[in-house]
Amino acid sequence: MKITKGIMIGITFGLGLSFCISFLFMLAAQSLAGGFTSLFGESWLYYATIIPFILTFAIFGFYFAKRESVSNKKLWLLSLISALFITLYSGTIGALFGEYVARGGSLRTYTAGGYTGVNVGGVLTWGIIYAFILLPLTVPLARLIIQAFLELLKKFKLTS
Repeated sequence: MKITKGIMIGITFGLGLSFCISFLFMLAAQSLAGGFTSLFGESWLYYATIIPFILTFAIFGFYFAKRESVSNKKLWLLSLISALFITLYSGTIGALFGEYVARGGSLRTYTAGGYTGVNVGGVLTWGIIYAFILLPLTVPLARLIIQAFLELLKKFKLTS
């Protein structure tokens, strides 16, 4: 029961965090691009982040519910692994999946002006590059988020 509750809290936390992070990223990107075109931005971004966040925090809910305490060194290692996974997935497979869903089930679109599509090779290449380049920013952010998740689990008395 304790483990199931930890997984459910992780799924809920991951879902909410996915939405919040995507929204903040969209706000920052639109303001840097010169203005806001819509309140919620492009829907593909939300689709790109939902799976890795839910999966990561469901696993963390399972892991932390089974443990009494986790060392600081282990938390930093988990931060590194989760930051790399989330960034790598959402920047590559997630971006392609999000485009696929947001554009109606096709990565190719034919318009009156000709053929437009997604540069799959470019998305995969640059998604991997960005995932590794951004590690100095994403790992500390992941550590803060994991600490907040641990505090939430402590409130539900799932960990000490």
